[in-house]
Amino acid sequence: MSSDKIDLTELSPDVVIVGGGAVGLLAAVYLASRNVRVLILEAGPEQLHQDSQMIFQAAMSKGRKHAGLHQGRFRALGGTTNFWGGQLVRFDRTVFAERSWLNDTGWPISLEDIEPFYAECENLLGLPQALSDDRIVIKKLQTPADYRDDDLEYFYTRWLTEKNLRFRFGRFLESNANITVATNAPVTSLRITASGEIASVTVGFGPAAVDVTARLLVLANGTVEMIRLLQHDTTDGHAPPWAANPWLGRGFMDHLEGTIASVTPLDKSLFRSLFDNVFLQGMKLQPRLKLSAARQIEDELLGAAIHVKFETQEHVQNAKIFLASLLKGRLSDPRKITSEVWAAARLGFPMAWHYLMNQRIWSPMNGSIQLRLMLEHEPLPSSRITLSDASDKYGMRIPELSWAVSGEKEIRTIQAAAALAKTYFESRGIAMVAVPEQINAGGTELLASFVDTYHHMGGARMGISESDGVVDSMCRVFGCNNLYVMGAAVFPASGFANPTFTAMALALRTAETITRRVQRWL
Repeated sequence: MSSDKIDLTELSPDVVIVGGGAVGLLAAVYLASRNVRVLILEAGPEQLHQDSQMIFQAAMSKGRKHAGLHQGRFRALGGTTNFWGGQLVRFDRTVFAERSWLNDTGWPISLEDIEPFYAECENLLGLPQALSDDRIVIKKLQTPADYRDDDLEYFYTRWLTEKNLRFRFGRFLESNANITVATNAPVTSLRITASGEIASVTVGFGPAAVDVTARLLVLANGTVEMIRLLQHDTTDGHAPPWAANPWLGRGFMDHLEGTIASVTPLDKSLFRSLFDNVFLQGMKLQPRLKLSAARQIEDELLGAAIHVKFETQEHVQNAKIFLASLLKGRLSDPRKITSEVWAAARLGFPMAWHYLMNQRIWSPMNGSIQLRLMLEHEPLPSSRITLSDASDKYGMRIPELSWAVSGEKEIRTIQAAAALAKTYFESRGIAMVAVPEQINAGGTELLASFVDTYHHMGGARMGISESDGVVDSMCRVFGCNNLYVMGAAVFPASGFANPTFTAMALALRTAETITRRVQRWL
């Protein structure tokens, strides 16, 4: 792995990847392991620094309030994995299908098309094979049969042990001769040939700018920055060939999240056996409930999932950190343990005992317990990223986000999820569920109480042709033979799941196509 001191003009990679975050790093490792020469251009430094974050503060917003435009984006090697929880969730089959109640938004690919690449991701990320199937986990934990329901499907999300991909792949990046990483290398524009192909990328601005030749170019630099680069004028000052695409910058999405109910356990043992977090083979699994495909189709609802949130005091959170350190063996110097952590240990050790006996993490029930809902929203052409007239220090026009959420379908899904959750918990004697009047009333106030989750998706959606998408089914940009997009920007619709896992799987699918192209050159 190289630093920002390398001479970029001396390199001749097969593939240039813009962005060294979760998707860019994973794709680079996959390609390099298949004898493809890869150059990663990361705009930020090797390690996160406050100065590198300032660039995001200039972004503008004029639509629905979106905190994630200025927070949750990280300009450094590893990208968002520097502060990512590491949650892995596959998209449901329903997400890929055309849904008439969702403007017939469908993907040009099916779940079967990316299923093998989900498995490849799990292998590269070190997910134990025995934990990839919920049915196996349920059987292993002897989960009570009360979990079964026709409307709310019980499932687990997986959480990586080593979340930062800069560390996970550090040894590979250092030792593999096929991969070079350049940090502090912001790509500010693309140079395009008369035939419409990418000739090179311009790194930096002004007299210090250099051009890096790219036989194949991959944009993996996060949704907002990727759309900005695609919309920006070329190095020669012209509009790119794809500038007139009707979907470029449109269909921006995020997940909505908010509270739908408070919970009072009736059978605490049953409640814990169903909804305590689980640790198996060192990996955290979090039980959740999601709207079944049948219920979504019958009632024309959006994808949504419920998780239990235990409201705890700060010292309890410290106890969880303490326990996590014990489990991972990261308390390297006991003399440096603060009195605060020692105080937290009074809770940590009972939690550790509960973990050892039941393979679960104890969640205290002396505080309030909430049901939180995460749901998709309808992708709208009016929800979009554009470029303002102002420019940043790199001479690039500053992005402007206008986030739009339709309302009716989202509110109906929130209300349905709350009603189904109340039935689920109370009919089984698990807990009493109090749904706030605001949920039943609906309206703009309810929708406003649901916030974004920093899950930026859409803007370069996948389609069958240029009339309904920016990239094709292999994520190649329409109108350019050697330009690919990797990331959640290509999603035509999102479902409820954290987008990172599916973005990774799609990236590996595209990387396989790129590998075949490179092999034909050899």
